[in-house]
Amino acid sequence: MEKKKLKDSLKEIENIINWFDEQEEIDVEAGLKKVKDGVALIKSSKEKLGNLENEFKKVKTDLGKEIDLDK
Repeated sequence: MEKKKLKDSLKEIENIINWFDEQEEIDVEAGLKKVKDGVALIKSSKEKLGNLENEFKKVKTDLGKEIDLDK
């Protein structure tokens, strides 16, 4: 799967949810594919969020070091 921006992945997850909401009668095969796609998107989004959190922590640490050096 290609690297997508987090907001694009979240939009796709929203589209999958809307697809299920709009179905009066769900095609099992189509529904299973949507679920698998959703799981993959959730996993990649969770990984992206973890990476972003680590980057924020690094920036915060680096900023803290710069502030300490200015004292």
